This record gives sequence, C-alpha cells and structure tokens, in this order.
Amino acid sequence: MSEQNTVKIPTFLLPIGAAAVSLAVAWGVLQSNVAHATEDRERIQIIAEEAAKKAAANGQAQAVTDARLDAIVASLEKQEQISEKTNEQISVLVQALLKGQN
Repeated sequence: MSEQNTVKIPTFLLPIGAAAVSLAVAWGVLQSNVAHATEDRERIQIIAEEAAKKAAANGQAQAVTDARLDAIVASLEKQEQISEKTNEQISVLVQALLKGQN
C-alpha cells in the first residue's frame, strides 16, 4: 500500500532537476542584480547631473569673479596713471610757485 502513494523519479533525472533549480536561482539573482544596477545607475545619473550643474554654476561664478578682478586691475592701473599725472602737475605747480617767490 505504501508503494502506491510514492512518487518514483528516475535517477537519471536528478542531475537535470538539480541543474534546473540552480539555473532558476542564478536567473533570479541575475534579475535582482539588474534591478539594483538600474536603480544605482539612475541615482548616479541624477548625482552626475547635479554635479555638472554645480560645476557649470561654479565656472560661471569663476568667470564673473575673473571679469571683476580684471575690471579692478584695469581701474587700479588707470588710477595709478591719473595719480602720476597729478603728481607731475603738482610738482610743476610747486616749482612754479617756488620760482615766483624768488
């Protein structure tokens, strides 16, 4: 009676069954890894885009800062030239005053 309730599997099918189970597990792991890689790729893409925006903003800020520095340097050079001319004019006036007193 116990022989009627049992399932008999031929022994040559056992390696095939084990291979099928291991194949199913490997496929499941692969699908899981692909899903995580997709999530990571999306997250990395968002981070990279934000970094690119910040770099562009920093580059623009640096360009503005460089332009301001150039303007300041040009202004200082102009002030120096004006100061030299003013010093020359004052020197000429002082010499004229000194000659007028003599």
